[in-house]
Amino acid sequence: MTESIGQILTRYRNATGHTTITAATRLHCDESIIVALEADQFAKIGARVFVQGHLRRYADLIGAPTAELMTDLASQDVTLVVPDLTQIARAPASVVDSKAWARRLSLAAAAVVIGVVAWWIPRGAGVLNQSAQQASATVTEPVVAQSVVMADQSMTLTSTVATENVSRAVPVKQGRVMLKIDVRADCWVEIYDASGKKLYFDIAPGGGQARATGQGPLRVLLGKADVVSLEVGGRPVAIPAGFIRNSIAYFTVDATANLRPFVKPDATTGTPP
Repeated sequence: MTESIGQILTRYRNATGHTTITAATRLHCDESIIVALEADQFAKIGARVFVQGHLRRYADLIGAPTAELMTDLASQDVTLVVPDLTQIARAPASVVDSKAWARRLSLAAAAVVIGVVAWWIPRGAGVLNQSAQQASATVTEPVVAQSVVMADQSMTLTSTVATENVSRAVPVKQGRVMLKIDVRADCWVEIYDASGKKLYFDIAPGGGQARATGQGPLRVLLGKADVVSLEVGGRPVAIPAGFIRNSIAYFTVDATANLRPFVKPDATTGTPP
């Protein structure tokens, strides 16, 4: 009886001493991907290009006959889903809570006053022995004056830090974006403009390119982010490793080549939630 793709993979994995967990760790993917391949449940992985990519990398890892397995997969009439990037929500922007900052400033000022009083009391004891009235004037005036100055300095410093943190946040730059993706191996590519219009939605062939120009920020899905090179407005841009999961990258890119990640898709199916 002829073995299925999954049975062949399982046999070779067992021969290498790998478990599904260790194999997934080596490939930097979820264990569910390995389990689905060995169970011949390819539809759980997602689009055909994703299945091909995971199968090729897994077969290479365990020494299975990659070319034969890829041919076998191509000959099977398997219905696989096509991902749709329009269903992926953008990560919510951070919101500055002005009331929270006011509460923090009040607490900081109170802490400064208490600290100044605690520091002054033992040093004012000698003065109180000379004259209660003079000591009262001596203690009260510096405490009030110094506490106000220090509290004001604390508020200024805190306010400065808050302003710096806000200014460091890079805003999304509106405008047209020219995007070019060089592809070293077949890769599923989706590109949408800011309105959600599809600019590219297809498998980019190995050795080819995927190009798009549209109103930014553009939304991009790459089925195999490790086989592509990205250019924005003619300038090379690296895709951060944190944007990639199971070889799939989801991000936006604006007119100044700033890349921002999307909410990650469902780890089991490889498709958007």
